[in-house]
Amino acid sequence: MVNSMRSAAPAVTIGDIVVDRDLAVECVVMPDGGLLRSVTWVHATEQLDPRPHLRRSEIVCTLGSALVREHSARFFVESLVAAGVAGVALGLGEVHLAAPAELVSECERQGLPLLLLPHGIPFLAVNDAILRHRSRIEVEARRQEAELMSQLMTAARNGSSESAMLAVVDGEYGGRIEVGDRLGVPTWLGQGAGPSEGFLEQLGSVIELIRLERERETVEAFAQAGQLVGLIGEGLAHPAALLPELDRCGVGSSQLRVSHWPTGSEGPLTDKWPNAFIGVVAEGVVMIADASDPEEFRELGLVCGYSGVVRMEEMRRALSEARSALRLARSRGGIAGPDALVSLGALLEQQPADRLVPFIERLVAPLVAADSRGRGELVRTLTVFFEQEHHLQRTAAELYVHVNTVRQRFARIKDLVDRDPLSPGECADLRIALWAAERRRVIRRRLTQPLA
Repeated sequence: MVNSMRSAAPAVTIGDIVVDRDLAVECVVMPDGGLLRSVTWVHATEQLDPRPHLRRSEIVCTLGSALVREHSARFFVESLVAAGVAGVALGLGEVHLAAPAELVSECERQGLPLLLLPHGIPFLAVNDAILRHRSRIEVEARRQEAELMSQLMTAARNGSSESAMLAVVDGEYGGRIEVGDRLGVPTWLGQGAGPSEGFLEQLGSVIELIRLERERETVEAFAQAGQLVGLIGEGLAHPAALLPELDRCGVGSSQLRVSHWPTGSEGPLTDKWPNAFIGVVAEGVVMIADASDPEEFRELGLVCGYSGVVRMEEMRRALSEARSALRLARSRGGIAGPDALVSLGALLEQQPADRLVPFIERLVAPLVAADSRGRGELVRTLTVFFEQEHHLQRTAAELYVHVNTVRQRFARIKDLVDRDPLSPGECADLRIALWAAERRRVIRRRLTQPLA
């Protein structure tokens, strides 16, 4: 049965007691496997039924004063076997000069080891022998642990993995070491004594060092990959410089897709796509992988921008495309690809907010101020004009005014901000300004809403 409780002390066996020269015991009854029985301690008794005072695997020492009546030996042996003791040692010279025949017979029948202690050997000597052998076993176990730990540390320095090191320990002790994600002291799961607490603590420290080193190496690898991606994106390195790295990851070079993710997402990306090329850059994390369905990107639940399918020589464009798509995805939520980039709104959403402030202050604010003085619903007229695809007649109908009224309002707009809504180039300036003003209004409203 597998359990997580290690023995409190190394195992001493009946065989260790039999071969101890200081005891000079005589082995009268020894069933098969009896010499390998573990002995935890010594219990001296003259009771016929000492079961209430016994613990498993003890060796019972007795002078046999209760074994003088007929059938007493049978009852005595049955009680010892029921208590699970390791064996019985009969001290000669006080009550018995030799082992009673009934005791020998019952021990043989019940399979209980029977040892004879010569006259003059105190029961305390058996206790001392157990302590000596336990100390010897303990010293040998610690020596073996020190040797094993030295091997493990050498393996760690040589780059051995955590799982390989644990497999060595598991094989050495015939059990299993359990190590949690947050480490701490590893747990021994198995039969027998297993490693000592000190060894487990040292093993935990070695594994922690391995994890820290692997983490450092991983961080460096992501950073180096990101540096290469950055150089290619800036035109300072040829995309062909990626070929050895992509080959190492098992990524092809003819049908590639670049995706851009938020900072800190390299771990989930590696778990999801272990064969992809991943690098940490200033604006987040870049992943280059064989072309696949971008809908898979939604499974991580992160915002993401991705490029179209490209060849290696198109890598610089793909990097820029994925970066722009991420900026758009951050403002809209979800994922965004190249199709989402080809609109004026998408282009504006990628711009820093402060870059659009002049459009608002110089092209929208004067119109808002004029409207507040009751001078013609200029912002409303301009907004409807854009909604109606620059069609004057439909704009007038939507506003329930004459088309000349619309023209008059446009003239006032021209006077106020020096932009003519009927001029294609100047109309674009006004459209950008209205978009930026509405965008700022929405953001401010979100910021002032109470949290749920």
